[in-house]
Amino acid sequence: MNIKSFLLIVLVFILSSSCYKIHHNYMIKGEWYLDAVEVDGGTTNQMGAILPNYVDGSGVYKVYMLENGLVRGEYYTNDTLNYFVTGEWELLAHDQIFLKADQYIDGVFKIEPVNSKKMILSTQSNFVSFFNIGEIKSVIRISRGEPGSQNDTRP
Repeated sequence: MNIKSFLLIVLVFILSSSCYKIHHNYMIKGEWYLDAVEVDGGTTNQMGAILPNYVDGSGVYKVYMLENGLVRGEYYTNDTLNYFVTGEWELLAHDQIFLKADQYIDGVFKIEPVNSKKMILSTQSNFVSFFNIGEIKSVIRISRGEPGSQNDTRP
């Protein structure tokens, strides 16, 4: 192997590992908001069915991805904390994240950035233990910094 090939391999490795670090830091630095949860290929936002007393506009679900691999979800209505849940997360690649929290989220999700403040997390296999539903397709629409809506990430 010549020196150019070696340097090219080293450069590719550095760029790919720095991409991972950028995404990791982007995920942990900030307050995320759950805008919509869609299941089994449907387009209906299931947050009203999942969250007690959820009303579009007054219910807010905040998510914090902590550096130690823990994820914390906090559900508020009218600025009152209704409940919180702690789970786990791990950035597997720059475009894949493992998430496990409460009885609705347990799977490896594809990360699809929409813009600097919006992302779509999707999977073919999210394990939902609620009512023994099992594995289903899921789409989670999230916003960074301020709550958004389901339509913010629609084409």
